[in-house]
Amino acid sequence: MTEHTLPAAPAALRSRDRRPFPASPGQFLVWAAVAVLTIAPLTPLVITSLRSKPYYLPGGVFTASAYSQLIADPAFRQAALNTVIFALSATALAVVLGAAFAVLVTRTDLPGKRWLGPALLAPLLIPPLGLIVGWESLYGPAGYLTQLWSKNLHLPAWNLTSLPGMSVLGAVVTLPIAYLTCKAVLEGGDGTLEDAVRASGGGTLRILRTVTVPQLRTALLDSAILIFTLCLEVLGIPLFLGRPANISFIASYLYDTWNNSIVPDPPVVSAGAILLLAAASLLLLTRARLLRHSARYTAGARATPPAQQIGLGRWRAPVAAGMAGFVAVTCVIPLLGLGLMSSVTDLTTLVAPWHLWTAANWHEVWSDPTLHRSITDSLLIAAIGSVATVALVALATVVAHRSGFALRRTLPALLVYPRATPGIVFGVGFFWLYLVVDWPGAMLRNSLWGELFALCVRNMTLAYIVLAPALARISPELAKAASASGAGWWTTTRRVTLPLLRPALISAVVLMFVTLVSDYDPVVFLAKQGTELLGTTMLQTWSKGLPGPVAALALIQVLLVALALALGLGWTLRKKARSHA
Repeated sequence: MTEHTLPAAPAALRSRDRRPFPASPGQFLVWAAVAVLTIAPLTPLVITSLRSKPYYLPGGVFTASAYSQLIADPAFRQAALNTVIFALSATALAVVLGAAFAVLVTRTDLPGKRWLGPALLAPLLIPPLGLIVGWESLYGPAGYLTQLWSKNLHLPAWNLTSLPGMSVLGAVVTLPIAYLTCKAVLEGGDGTLEDAVRASGGGTLRILRTVTVPQLRTALLDSAILIFTLCLEVLGIPLFLGRPANISFIASYLYDTWNNSIVPDPPVVSAGAILLLAAASLLLLTRARLLRHSARYTAGARATPPAQQIGLGRWRAPVAAGMAGFVAVTCVIPLLGLGLMSSVTDLTTLVAPWHLWTAANWHEVWSDPTLHRSITDSLLIAAIGSVATVALVALATVVAHRSGFALRRTLPALLVYPRATPGIVFGVGFFWLYLVVDWPGAMLRNSLWGELFALCVRNMTLAYIVLAPALARISPELAKAASASGAGWWTTTRRVTLPLLRPALISAVVLMFVTLVSDYDPVVFLAKQGTELLGTTMLQTWSKGLPGPVAALALIQVLLVALALALGLGWTLRKKARSHA
């Protein structure tokens, strides 16, 4: 036997690997759990969209009238148009800025890029409602900086509550997606072409025009379709910023129709959710089809970085200052404004903030049962949901990529699809699922556990995208060796694979905790008295005209996210220190 030859597996073991369920029915149960959790909420949604009356009312018949009524509604058509304009504008701005920042960080001698690059990812880590409230408090029509700019300096002011203004905020939130996508391509690209253009006398602009930007075509297309899809489902921006200007998006139209209708769950909401789901699914299928041949054009060997970075010359300092200013204006200053808004009676330029200082907003958060309960409920869901979701997704990931289960190839698609589905669609779907399925639906629809299921299923994709690459880096030879020594699949998974995945598991738990604390779309139709969460409570409190308590809740949300990230980072650093010791 040569050095690189593995011993042949026993005949019984090889025969067992060819069975549909090679390890045990447990693999089927893992697959069934993922399949049911992903598909079950969408099935009753389709049925209820085709009924003339809600499920619980007698006399309903199957009809497509809800779709006709929805499309014939001028308010819905205007909301759809607003959504498309917003999505196109935000996508274009996010892709252009994200690609430009990726080029500056990876291909130039930009000073301070070690810190500026990670700083650009801040919108991914800041809870979306916290960022929106921070922008509103400073850049809104009555915002502090808007008033300072227009009234005190007598300069023309921007309008954050317009479609262009909301598109800028949408671009800031989604820019990290384009930045990360383009950065990954540039870091893995071959720099010899840039060196060749440089050697032939080409300048910086020629290098960018002929080599760097063409390398990004696939990444630009990929990120543009993904960002556009995400922009179609935006709910917080139109609810907080669109209402003052009577600008509605599809998601906010469905939300308002549900809450303001005489029948609290009209079929047109289900029909609108299905149309939104169909549009998102079509875009993602188009993305997959356009990008399916992109791997043909990647280099097989390890790419080498450019021998020489592109010099910015005299523009080094101004460009670095511009990027730092962008991060400050879009993230840092709004967070400071959020803290200021939570600690004053009124944020106005007429009176200095220190003269309006108050603890009333924070006192209300701790004394009001609803506001206080939203914090404890969110923490409970995030703590339990993050661990439970990562446990299920970890098993599903190993089944999908390290087993002989017959249906394993369907698991990646099932794990990815929930995040591609608009959150508000999942919310309507889970509402109907709990109503149609008497048990355990009757127990779940009026409890915090029903909201936990909706949030965890919607975000299980995030755990998968952390665990799948980590599993791919673990050599399968270790599992094969354990199997050859007589260990079963579950034993190998428990004693070999999962322990090696421990760092990725911790990262996935932290990411899930952060997401579950921040997310709110899937539960806007499920939250009831006694089951409030931070996001839904902030929406309801804002609609009552109480920005101070909302800012305090948003700041608490930001602090919880920061604490979770700090703990996760601290664990990682301690682990690295021990490994180097």
